Amino acid sequence: MTHRRRVVITGLGIVSPLGCDLGMFWHLLSKGESGIRPITSFDTSPFHSSLAGEVNDFDPTDFIQPKKARRMGRVSQFAVAAALMASRDALLDMDQEDRERVAVCFGTSVGGLKEAFEAHDSMIAKQYKHTNPFTMTTTFPNAVSAEVAIAMGTHGECETYSIGCSSTANAIGRAYDLIQTHDVDIVVAGGAEAPLHPTIFSAMDAGRTLAPDQGGTIRNLPRPFDRTRCGIVLGEGAGCLILEEQEHAERRGAPIYAELEGWAFTTDAFSMAHPDDTGKEHRRAINRALASAHWFPEEVDYINACGLGTVELDLIETIAIKEAMGSHAYQIPVSSFKSALGHAFAASGAFQLIGTVLALQHQFIPPTLHLTNPDPQCDLNYVPCVGQARTLQRALVNSFGFGGKNIVIPVSRVDRPASHDTLIRDGAGAGYLKSMAAPALACSNRTGLAQ
Repeated sequence: MTHRRRVVITGLGIVSPLGCDLGMFWHLLSKGESGIRPITSFDTSPFHSSLAGEVNDFDPTDFIQPKKARRMGRVSQFAVAAALMASRDALLDMDQEDRERVAVCFGTSVGGLKEAFEAHDSMIAKQYKHTNPFTMTTTFPNAVSAEVAIAMGTHGECETYSIGCSSTANAIGRAYDLIQTHDVDIVVAGGAEAPLHPTIFSAMDAGRTLAPDQGGTIRNLPRPFDRTRCGIVLGEGAGCLILEEQEHAERRGAPIYAELEGWAFTTDAFSMAHPDDTGKEHRRAINRALASAHWFPEEVDYINACGLGTVELDLIETIAIKEAMGSHAYQIPVSSFKSALGHAFAASGAFQLIGTVLALQHQFIPPTLHLTNPDPQCDLNYVPCVGQARTLQRALVNSFGFGGKNIVIPVSRVDRPASHDTLIRDGAGAGYLKSMAAPALACSNRTGLAQ
């Protein structure tokens, strides 16, 4: 009988609208701070919406040599920065590892589409003369995982997954499979997104998927599970997790945050724009995730919801949770991080899993912001407005994407040593990382927190 390999999380890295340092990210998320504010990178006056979860003041050269940074798209810069921070957090020394047994799995929904639109505008303006020779490598979705592998010097599988908003959950699940099947010992897994471009924003606005905010005068958006919810708010960023076979992690003395206990994937096969309103495939994904982890519904202590803030999906997710969890559904706290971070497409899956792992560590659930007028049909405990201290051992993370891609990941708490030295070791991104001696606070949008 084949030995079942256990998959643990040993490192976390974050680039988000609530900062680019784990401590800052957790502090602001748990306190109920919002990273949503008026967009500064382009003029939003033609649109019904003007808010987003922007990553402000991000300087890629804090992580990447300037020449290399200039040849990357913003989404790849985010991915590499998050991966290098996660490897540092995991005390991962690549010179001590078999690089052939280290893989990269990253998710992205739109990849370098922002740079593709910018290149198109530039080519027309210059009549197709003086085209940037790095346009293709900047815009390929493949670049997201490839640039991480180049930065880390890995030689195992290197894959980009793009299935919409569930792309990162897909990458995490496939990484779990790679470790389970003995193909690799470590996977650098996560997701990145940089969709804040006027053309992308205009397309989302035209589809009436963005929450209207009257020129940024309405700030209590998005509102998952609220009676007045009216759409999503876009976001951007990246998150990375170092996934590792448990015995390998223990041999090298790695800090262990949590254990992945399986995953499940179902598809609505209904519509690109609308979920199946029966919620049967969402429910089946939850049920299959419980089965993969060998959990009873009563053992789940927390559910991190997809919680988009749309009328349809929030109700469908509520119905699916109640049908899958039975009477225990009303005992489980459920919250949505998108209320604080916006919907960053694939990166949202990384935010969700990282935030849930930190919730398990801190025994505290960050709140669902702006939930002040509860929808009577959405009648679970959504941890409104203020976080809750709870005893947490097991959690489910829901990731439901456009096109009906439904992924649920079960994750459980692992006791972690009180002290965790996060000084980078030689070999993790050697020759690629410019400087990691100081805390990575470069993309904080909080005045006074990053000097």
